[in-house]
Amino acid sequence: MTARPPRNRRLISMSVPGANKKVHQGVADLIRQRIVAGELVEGQRLPPEDDLTAQFGIARTTLREALRVLESQGLLEIRRGRGGGPVVTHPDLEPISMALATVLQLQGTTVGDLDAARQMIEPQIAGQLARQCDTVDLTHLTKAIDLASDVADRGDGIAFGLAAVGVHEALVEASGNSTLATLTRLLQSMLREYYTRRMDSIDPELMRRAVRGYRKLLRLIVQGDDAGATAHWQATMQYTIGERDPNELVTIAAGA
Repeated sequence: MTARPPRNRRLISMSVPGANKKVHQGVADLIRQRIVAGELVEGQRLPPEDDLTAQFGIARTTLREALRVLESQGLLEIRRGRGGGPVVTHPDLEPISMALATVLQLQGTTVGDLDAARQMIEPQIAGQLARQCDTVDLTHLTKAIDLASDVADRGDGIAFGLAAVGVHEALVEASGNSTLATLTRLLQSMLREYYTRRMDSIDPELMRRAVRGYRKLLRLIVQGDDAGATAHWQATMQYTIGERDPNELVTIAAGA
């Protein structure tokens, strides 16, 4: 039987900071700090409304405003009905990804611009992994390459395009840098379109060639060849962009 997340009846004695802040914003800040610090975990229900108003010394309306702020930030889900109430959640990156993609579209960002940004990051990560990595670092990258290989063998171009996105994401995540990994996930809406456009008619041999390139990258990393890994991944990315018009505007994958 799955254990239920703890129900927190004590948020610790809290006073609302910042005299120049609206009270509900100060309360939201305090609860947010405890979520970020891990004192309130995902799936955990906050104490009853009466307990919270007593702890903060605020009115119900002020508390509800604070909870709405946190709900809008993706940190709380307000569940209705019996057994409902505010439950801790983590933000979904998909709406943020879509918003970022829309902003870049409004700015007239091109495929070449997007790819140039990625080329500043990914080849360097490949070299870094070759210099300092362990088996754990490469587990997800290996699985992502195996998935791409399986899809290539089936000759499914669209699925291969999505698997290719997974390889690039796994490479960045293997770096252990949370900031870069999150930024890569935020670009996901555009990357899915980038790697799936016109893939329904791709030559199966091109997919198999890409898989061989992925496996070569893995070998270079395992061998500790940082210069080789960097150069190989740079060339791989340049080959991919060479198949596209760099002046083409970025778009968002349908159904993203």
